[in-house]
Amino acid sequence: MFYVGTDLVEIERVRQATLRRPALWDRLLTRQEREYCHKKGNPVQSLAGRFAAKEAVLKCLGLGLRYCSWHDLEILPDALGNPQVSFGPSLLKVLQEKKIATVKVSISHSRDYALAVAIGECSR
Repeated sequence: MFYVGTDLVEIERVRQATLRRPALWDRLLTRQEREYCHKKGNPVQSLAGRFAAKEAVLKCLGLGLRYCSWHDLEILPDALGNPQVSFGPSLLKVLQEKKIATVKVSISHSRDYALAVAIGECSR
């Protein structure tokens, strides 16, 4: 069995939100995620991608933020640059309850949008 979640984010909307509330960076991302985004050529595009990925994972798990915080999910690249999801304790419990063995994430950007897809695969 598989679970799927997707999210699409308008990058300009994220840019405007961070200009109005710079603390949004700290609210949405872990320290390591912020460092990763700020090393990229377009940090706001990277933020939008991570936000979309976190939303996609929450949709994949059938959850909203009332069960966790943005910091309970961390999305960082592996050695090859592929996004990998790390889960905090509250979400690890949800994965166990739903018998989800792995969650894979894909993030894509255009000039205007960031898109993410999350697929959760159940253990057999």
